[in-house]
Amino acid sequence: MTDPLPAAATIRPVLVVDDVDATRQGLVELLRLRGYASHEAKNGVEGIAVLRQHPDTCVVVLDLTMPGTNGFWFRQQQLQDPALAGVPVIVFTGLAKEERFEGLQVSEVLFKPFSVDRLFEAIARYGAR
Repeated sequence: MTDPLPAAATIRPVLVVDDVDATRQGLVELLRLRGYASHEAKNGVEGIAVLRQHPDTCVVVLDLTMPGTNGFWFRQQQLQDPALAGVPVIVFTGLAKEERFEGLQVSEVLFKPFSVDRLFEAIARYGAR
């Protein structure tokens, strides 16, 4: 990870939605270490609420497979809300690559396991504006 940190004035928050505490909290901490403001949510309902509280969010990093209100539910709710629909979403998932993701209208899909550098490259496309 030798990329320079984005300039603080150009960074908007990143929202991480994942039910696994270690994964979610680890990604949030990595984002903060790289200079990003970040927010977190452990399910789809929390994710939508946090996104509404932070409309300046530049990108959502979303796990699809969570109990209860999963990433599919989150994305459906997000797309139905004009104030939230335009926030880009990067999905990270352990689902098979053969799964169909077109209906989700997401910006990118990263399949687990993936490198942290790859995730930061994707976030930088939306976060450093």
